[in-house]
Order: sequence, then structure tokens, then C-alpha cells
Amino acid sequence: MTVRLGVIGLGWWARFSHLPAIAAAPGLRLTAVCDADPGRADPVRADLGVPVFTDPAELYASGLVDGVVIATPHATHHAPAKAALESGVHVLVEKPMTTSAAEAWDLVATAERTRTHLSVGYTGQYSAAAVRVRQAVREGEIGELVCVNGDFSSVMMNLLTGTPTYAAPGAGGQGHSQLTHLAGALTRATGQGAEQVFAYMDHRSLPVDVVDALTFRLAGGAVGSLTATGTVPEGLPTRQRLRLYGTSGMVEHDLQYGTATVHRPDGTRVRLSPDPSRPAWGKHAPVEAFGELIAGRGPNHAPGDEAAAAVDLVEAAYRSARTGLPVTITPAFRG
Repeated sequence: MTVRLGVIGLGWWARFSHLPAIAAAPGLRLTAVCDADPGRADPVRADLGVPVFTDPAELYASGLVDGVVIATPHATHHAPAKAALESGVHVLVEKPMTTSAAEAWDLVATAERTRTHLSVGYTGQYSAAAVRVRQAVREGEIGELVCVNGDFSSVMMNLLTGTPTYAAPGAGGQGHSQLTHLAGALTRATGQGAEQVFAYMDHRSLPVDVVDALTFRLAGGAVGSLTATGTVPEGLPTRQRLRLYGTSGMVEHDLQYGTATVHRPDGTRVRLSPDPSRPAWGKHAPVEAFGELIAGRGPNHAPGDEAAAAVDLVEAAYRSARTGLPVTITPAFRG
């Protein structure tokens, strides 16, 4: 089965990641693209020879696609994703799923009602290491989960100072663009949403947050902390790391490099490394897995309910940082 995909939003990430991923995967075929700016769409028409739309509704009505990849700016994900799901088109939406928890849960409900697939482009969740981390935590291999900590440090100042997708107030910032990866990995591994969040955020004189630190309590009782900074100087590596501590073991997960170590109760360790024949950072993995999901050949590695729980956490962090108070969430997610 060849899966027909469209891409909505032709910014740098779509050109850098999604379009090459579709072109490289034998079971996928690009059949349409859509962008409100014809100046971005026309070069794709010339290079790839596929129909170009400026209105997502027209693309969905065309019957040309089985699924779409939505790579528009963060705050605009909800409308095209909901319209696709309502049209019976499967959706892979870039992270963050939305910048509003209400919109995120609306997409989850819409996908359930229309029986369509909804996935999110969290690159770190598609590796064998991520699958093993989830197994270790959810199946009790490390005992009862009691504590989590994670950090995401990256070179982001150039984007946070000059790219509308990242720099527009309410649409960008370190929380929506980077911290969300840790939040997604947390809900994926644990199957739990946050019940309470307290956060500090520093804008470094910019319109959006650049340095974030938050603490939380999960629905199962474990407590934890996540930090993220976009102030890493050019030339230093990005780090995406999550550690999960249980009553009888612990797990270390490096999302950036696709590695994990499970520390078992008997003192032994299980180490997982990426396939050496593939890039450690799987920028193409979400699109490849989305095609397998639509074709019925693979699982959903970043399902909508887990991603919506991550939006819950990040949204609460922004609210806490703004008010200086802890924020309580009624978790809708029970993995």
C-alpha cells in the first residue's frame, strides 16, 4: 500500500525534514501541498510537480491525500488539524500539538469520533530507546515511579529573536518549542498527566520565554522537575535528557541521541543505542512512522492523548510563571 500524504505549511522545517522524509520513504508519496503564501508553495510545485493549494479545506475535499503533515506556526495547528480529521484525513501535527490545552483535547475527541489517526511530531519518541523506556516504566521494571527530572538545553536565541513561529508572544518561546519535547516524553513514558505545576520563566528581555524551570506532581504521585534554556552558545551540543527513578531501579533516556539505560533492581543494566545505519536524531522518523500507522503496519508512537497531556503541563507552566502561583490540573489522560 502506498500512502498519499500532503504537507500543510511549507516553512523551513517542512522543507528540511518532512518533504525529504516523504521522498525517501518507499511506501509514501507526496500528492499535494498547501500554504497560504504562494511564494512558498510555487517552488515546491516547480520542483515536485504536485498540486498546490492555499486553502486546507480545498486540499481535503480534493481526495488526493490519505493523511496530512501539519507544519504551520504553533498557534495555528488546531484549525487545519480539526478540519482534516473531520474530513476523514489522518493527521501528523508538528509539536507542540497546540498551544492551548482545550484545543489539544478537542483534537483528541475529534480523532476518536471520526476514527482517524492523530500523531504528533516528537522526534525523540520514535526510537527503540524510547519504546524500551516506556516499557520499563509502565510495566514496573523499576518499581513504583517516585521522581523524574529532565533538561533541554539548546541554541535558540537566533530563532527566538527573529522567527515569527518562535518569537511571537503566545505562539513561541522555549516552553512551546523545546520544553514540550520533555513533556511529551514524560507523558509517553509514564502514561500519566500532571496534577500540579509550579514554574519560573525568564524572558531575557525578549517577548517570549528563554529559560524555564518547573516542578510538578504526576497523577500517580511521583514528583519531578524539568528545565529548559535556549541560551546555549553556538558550537555547543543540544541536550535532551530525561531520568525516571523508581523504588527499585531507574531509567536514563537521551532523546537527542536515541540512547537509554535501564538500571534494574538486581544491579544489572540494559543499554540501548540507535541503529548505526540510521541517524541517531530521527528527524524523518515521525513521517515514516505516520505512513506505517496509516497503512496498518505500525503503532502510534506519539498519540494525541499523550501529546494533549503534555500541552496541559506546558500551559500550566506558563500560567504559573505569569501568576507566581502553583496551578492545579484535572488530568484528562490516563494511559
